[in-house]
Amino acid sequence: MNNSVILKSIKYESIKAIFTSIADAERISRAEISAKTDLSLVTVGKIADALLELGIVSQIKEVRPQAGRRAGLLSVNQDKFAVILNITSYEFRCAILNLQLNLIERYAFAYRSNCTFQENLAAFLGEASQYVNRKYNMTECFGVGVAVPGPYRAEDDAVLSSRVPELCSIRLKESVRRYFRDVPLLIDSHINAAARSNITHVEDYARKNIVYWYVGSHYICGVYLVNGSLILGKDGHACDFGSVTQLTDLTLEDKISLCRNENECAEPLANALYNTAKVLSPHTMILDFDLPYSCDRLIPLMEDILKMKYRMKPDEIPELRRAWCKSFNAHRGLTMGLRELWLDRIVFGTRDSE
Repeated sequence: MNNSVILKSIKYESIKAIFTSIADAERISRAEISAKTDLSLVTVGKIADALLELGIVSQIKEVRPQAGRRAGLLSVNQDKFAVILNITSYEFRCAILNLQLNLIERYAFAYRSNCTFQENLAAFLGEASQYVNRKYNMTECFGVGVAVPGPYRAEDDAVLSSRVPELCSIRLKESVRRYFRDVPLLIDSHINAAARSNITHVEDYARKNIVYWYVGSHYICGVYLVNGSLILGKDGHACDFGSVTQLTDLTLEDKISLCRNENECAEPLANALYNTAKVLSPHTMILDFDLPYSCDRLIPLMEDILKMKYRMKPDEIPELRRAWCKSFNAHRGLTMGLRELWLDRIVFGTRDSE
């Protein structure tokens, strides 16, 4: 039977679960996949064999000291890669990641002050395309992701951003497609992408309410996720936690911009966290600090304030966690999304929206 027919006869959620289990592990057996996904060995075997024939995964023999049949260990195809273009600021970056979400390499583009933003963007895209084509086989590319500094509106092919206002008037997907054709393309806010990446570190995240906060000196926002899905506001905006007004009529962003150390920062953040916990009741809050001073003690300080000043009981305080791999989160989150688009294309023959 044709591999695509085999895959189409099985629930997509099962295919995705098995593929993700293989991609997230360096090497994994069929029995381990079955235990991890609660799918039968028969189903795992059918999907694994189809993915092997399609060249998506590879298999090696398991080395065992004892006699007996040796099961094959599965791993994803190491030749496959994604290109991630980061244009969240005027410092453009390009990164190459593999199917396991590992960073292969990255480089920075030298922004030219004597050129317009649009000219710089075109130069960056051209340079990135030439670089990738020179070093890699583009037939092995499973997608191109673009991290942007605000919500992307597909119907207008534009980014809503006050941080890089020039993006508002550029048809972004059209621009990228001039240099990267015939591969899945995903454009998303770096905050959304970072949130998707971070929640995977939370046990049983697909059954929890989670709040992700990005806390910078002059920019604070975040995402509310329910059962693994993002809850977005108007125009696809992430939650604008930075605009929350505090008792002094200053916004949270205003307050944090005036702080000089983590002791001063803890009080306004604890106040915002208290209100967020009361309204959204999250199981976990992930805090991504990007501040010009140490934040090592910030979470314990906030927990003390919540207990002492706001009289919150320990079971009323969400689990507070620092973000993982701060500078890498958006790249990883976009690559996760591209893996799904690529798998969807393979199974159903679909393409990302043009």
